[in-house]
Amino acid sequence: MTDYSAEEANLDEVVDYFNARDLEPIRDLLDHEITAPFFGGNGRDTVMQGVGELVLAYPGIVTTRGELGDEPVVVAWIPGEERVYRRMGYFRFTFTEDGENGDDIDSVDGEVKIEHIDYSDEIDDGTLLVEEPDPADMAEWESWKEWEEGVE
Repeated sequence: MTDYSAEEANLDEVVDYFNARDLEPIRDLLDHEITAPFFGGNGRDTVMQGVGELVLAYPGIVTTRGELGDEPVVVAWIPGEERVYRRMGYFRFTFTEDGENGDDIDSVDGEVKIEHIDYSDEIDDGTLLVEEPDPADMAEWESWKEWEEGVE
């Protein structure tokens, strides 16, 4: 069985930053030459632009952690009626090998970076275990959204 502890810590940060809409720190978790077709292609800037576009397209989107077999994944959810979330899909990640980041001058050897992201919206065969979003978190996020936009 593969030890995913460093990767899991990395994905915990992705979920926390994404849900807080603090997208800039996510950039630091990505390998310089990341590939992510769902987010528009290759390279850190392109992927970050795709992440921003996802948030703009689905303002209520939140993420949680999950496992596909023993592999850690990040699950995307969109809010439905009466504060019930609907699973949108999930992301699978590939990380730099043994923390070796090649020519990435922004990285320190030994630091695990995300080098590839795959997205799937297919219904799983029962091997995907997920942590569902807490509706209380949605209420908190909505109150911050009102504060940012101004209450009418």
